[in-house]
Amino acid sequence: MTSNAGNSLEQDLLFAIIKEKYGHLLTAEQLDGVRSAVMGQRDVFQALRAVKLTNDVEPFSSFMPYRGD
Repeated sequence: MTSNAGNSLEQDLLFAIIKEKYGHLLTAEQLDGVRSAVMGQRDVFQALRAVKLTNDVEPFSSFMPYRGD
């Protein structure tokens, strides 16, 4: 199985989950839009998986003090 075939399978499965959960709320045109959005995420998935993190890398946190309303 090639990398592209694996990505295609993963995207198909993600779309199937979305369709199962929310398909009854969406029109056919909206489902087509969701499918294209899911299929367009392949490059994002690959970029995220390319980043190698070890256990010593802490999560990013941003501190913003509360200054009231």
